[in-house]
Amino acid sequence: MKNQINTYLFSGAVFSLGIIVIGYFLWTILIPIQDLDMMSDAELYRVQQEVALNYPLGRFMLYLGFFLFTIFTFALLFKWIYLRLKGTDY
Repeated sequence: MKNQINTYLFSGAVFSLGIIVIGYFLWTILIPIQDLDMMSDAELYRVQQEVALNYPLGRFMLYLGFFLFTIFTFALLFKWIYLRLKGTDY
């Protein structure tokens, strides 16, 4: 049972990394833009919303992926620390 829980936690962390990668590609501008440094922040934000594949979904997936990765990583870390203090091994 212990090994199955570890597998679920590790699989969840890997899945959340996949969500982060997909969200990043939906959120970013995938076409080259000249003079990107000369744009103001507001203008860059507007262009990014117009040109990105799906800006709102990408942003949501990025935040969801970071949140899930944090939860799964801390759960694995706390489980590892608990088992080390208890004196058992994975």
